[in-house]
Amino acid sequence: MESNRNLMRSFVRLMRPSQWIKNGFVLMPLIFSGRMFVPQEAFLAAGATIGFCLASSVTYIINDYMDRERDRIHPLKRDRPLASGAISPAIAFMFAGMLVLGILITSRCFGLSLSILWIFAAYTLLNLIYSWKLKNLVIIDVLSVAFGFLLRVFAGGVSVDVQLSSWLLLCTFSIATLLVLGKRRHEVISLGDEAFTHRAVLKSYSIGFIDQLLQTVTTSTFIFYCLYAVLGKSGDMRSDRMMISVPFVAYGIFRYIYLIYHMKMGGAPTDLLLKDYPLMASVTLWLICCISVIYL
Repeated sequence: MESNRNLMRSFVRLMRPSQWIKNGFVLMPLIFSGRMFVPQEAFLAAGATIGFCLASSVTYIINDYMDRERDRIHPLKRDRPLASGAISPAIAFMFAGMLVLGILITSRCFGLSLSILWIFAAYTLLNLIYSWKLKNLVIIDVLSVAFGFLLRVFAGGVSVDVQLSSWLLLCTFSIATLLVLGKRRHEVISLGDEAFTHRAVLKSYSIGFIDQLLQTVTTSTFIFYCLYAVLGKSGDMRSDRMMISVPFVAYGIFRYIYLIYHMKMGGAPTDLLLKDYPLMASVTLWLICCISVIYL
């Protein structure tokens, strides 16, 4: 009985549900289009989000399989089910196949368009290529992960049939790049001389180089959002009202920079969001502020 419970826990960990928070980006087009309270469109966006959660879990399984040998020398990743041997590769791939079936069933039940399935396929293909080659190419590895966030937003836009704002895409890509660079910085610091043995591309990154990139992306993220707040348009609201959300964005960015520079964190951005209460509060208040501005 205990072994069955342990196996179930391993399957759950293999799916990495804590990472599903990233798929909140799928809901952004729904929220910022002013259609969040339209039942049919909210239903479609929910289906796209669930589908993306399953698709991302499939890619995590593939990535864990390809990285299992390197993960065994990582202080945290060595406990992952495939790296630790809790689940065999054959069983993991059978489980991934079940998740793919779950994506098809979800798409059918929620009435998602064929275009959504193509986006799921593109996301999976991107991650396959990333695990095979792109993760070993300096800078390209960061941009590839950031592009995955754009695909989430595209999925959300297609699901509710809205034209995506260029500002939303710019802000998404910029904040995603910021999060990935913070993770790379943490890996270089925490793994030290053994960093390149875990991730070969880390030998091409130095702290100084990453810091320069972080300065650039931090600035662009804040500027893009400020421009969106002034020039963008969400639903039927006047664009200048969104300016009241800028302080929450500023605090969230500055808090993240504080955590990666002074607290030496950032290895798992989703964990930071879930465990650092000031950061969680800033994101929550920002979301409440945006919904209030758009819908009230």
